[in-house]
Amino acid sequence: MTFRQFAIKNVQRNYKAYLAYFLSSTFSILVFFLFAVNLFHPKIGESFTSGPVHAVLSAGEFAISIFSLLFILYSVGTFLKMRSKEIGLLMMLGATRKQLNRLISWENIIIGLTAMVTGITAGLFLSKYFLMFASMILEVSELEFYMPVKAIILTITCFLIIFGLISKLAPFAVRSKEIIELLKGNQKPKDPPKASLWLSITGFIWIAAGYLIVVLEFAIPYDLGVIAILVSAGTYLFYSQLSVFILMRLTSLPPLFFHKTNLVWITDLVYRMKDNARLLFVITITCTVSFTTMATFFAIYQSVDEEYAKSYPIPFNYSSYSSDAHRDQNLAIISSILAEEGLLYTTVSVPFLEFDSDSSQKTGAISNQGYNRIAELLNREPLQLQTGEAIEVPVWTNKANTRITIKEHEAVHLGSNSLRIIDAVQDNLFPEGSYRKLYVLNDTDFEKQDSVLNKGVYYGYLVPDWTEASRAAEKINAQIGTDWSAFKYRSSPDWYQTDQLTYKLMLFVGTFISIVFFIAAGSFIYFRFYTDVQEEKGKYRKLRKIGMTNREVNQIITVQLAILFFIPVILAALHSVFALQMLQTRVSTSIGSFATSIIFLFLVAWSIYFLFLRSRYLRSLLEEA
Repeated sequence: MTFRQFAIKNVQRNYKAYLAYFLSSTFSILVFFLFAVNLFHPKIGESFTSGPVHAVLSAGEFAISIFSLLFILYSVGTFLKMRSKEIGLLMMLGATRKQLNRLISWENIIIGLTAMVTGITAGLFLSKYFLMFASMILEVSELEFYMPVKAIILTITCFLIIFGLISKLAPFAVRSKEIIELLKGNQKPKDPPKASLWLSITGFIWIAAGYLIVVLEFAIPYDLGVIAILVSAGTYLFYSQLSVFILMRLTSLPPLFFHKTNLVWITDLVYRMKDNARLLFVITITCTVSFTTMATFFAIYQSVDEEYAKSYPIPFNYSSYSSDAHRDQNLAIISSILAEEGLLYTTVSVPFLEFDSDSSQKTGAISNQGYNRIAELLNREPLQLQTGEAIEVPVWTNKANTRITIKEHEAVHLGSNSLRIIDAVQDNLFPEGSYRKLYVLNDTDFEKQDSVLNKGVYYGYLVPDWTEASRAAEKINAQIGTDWSAFKYRSSPDWYQTDQLTYKLMLFVGTFISIVFFIAAGSFIYFRFYTDVQEEKGKYRKLRKIGMTNREVNQIITVQLAILFFIPVILAALHSVFALQMLQTRVSTSIGSFATSIIFLFLVAWSIYFLFLRSRYLRSLLEEA
């Protein structure tokens, strides 16, 4: 028998031990292949090659490839840990380190090739439904099934590299271990867990500090990075120190510790919490990313209309300078096309001034009367200014990090005049970014301004059904052209459809990746319990021999599983709440309602998975116990 044949026979004989690793590899390949099928579809290539659709799909493919490498690497580590006794026996029989490395490499190649064939085959069967769903998202006619040669080549190439890399890295998992250590496997005696009070307090303080920065909205450089580091480091110390410290404190409370089966599960949980600290940390971070990503993308997609309505309070905007020779012609084009498309509209015209500033964008000013004219159209409160006063109007939408605060005795210099800023409104009038700053002046001050860079008239067309005006916007753009020295024309329907499609695709990709991460988190904990099952069988067999009933065993296992299973996801949900609150300051739409629904759905799914895993785990433990 050749060495290669030995590796093949080894896989065939121990297929149960290899099954979890094979399934995780197949799942990763299937997800990657399905995305590649969409990425290389001829119709998507014709329509979206240079646009955001292709970029979003490519970014999703890259994210999944990184996830696949880490997921498969973790799976193979768990798989090799389960086989430590077998590897120790081979070494005792004379197998060299080089031969073991070859064996592990061959086994990885065999499983990898089999997983690639299975994943791609399953992907070919499922791609039809995936393409149907993608055509709904992209709002194109049905994407027909095709033979995805490029997708197959990309998947094979990518995963050959991944499995080749894993084949080189996997032997390091057993290279440094002695034969006796491998033969003992998980049965070697464990040192009593230790937890530092100071490290426990430090972990708690770091998490609390990250939360406080969010709640109190402290302005610090690189706030997102600082919060992520604080909370991540605190989370690791929570599992490795604080949770162990709390459980060890429970052992010093006799009324609680010696009540029924508490002695057994608390003592055992101290060891399991310490052993699984890194795993629980990874699950918490994975679930946090999953919750936050899906809630954010869903909120952004649902708020596209609202965001555009805030960015462009008036959908069609035409700012005409004094040099605009085609003003009447262009305004007639806009009016006629809107009427031709059956769109009702209301117009408003307001004179404006532009002043030079220290940036590429100009400082703008409108009169009190002009502001009130627009405010009436938009159902906003009118303003009333006295001579020498000014009110600042935002040039960006109203968000937590763009709100204007006015200092006492603050003034603005426009031309040769200095005006006292008495207040600020918080909702923009013109399209976002039209000016560096914008002020409302008293009508008399507005008329007397000198040293003006530009004078002009703003014309706005308020269209209630602006979301249906994309075709009108295309026609207007085609006919009036562009001449930034004479006029500026901007409309929300120009970009609305493109952005709506982009956000819908981001939601699709983000949701898919979130679900993949969520499944991965469940797989991590499943692999861990599956690895420990043999050791746990012996433990519970001895407990039953000394008189513990099946009901008590079930109770101990259920309590331990519930704690290990739900603490990471509850902590992840808490992290997500604060992460989303941080993101809330950067968007004007409310994320809270979407986040609550999504986290609730994830918790329901996690609870169902817990019941399934508990049932299987109990059956595996008690069938031979």
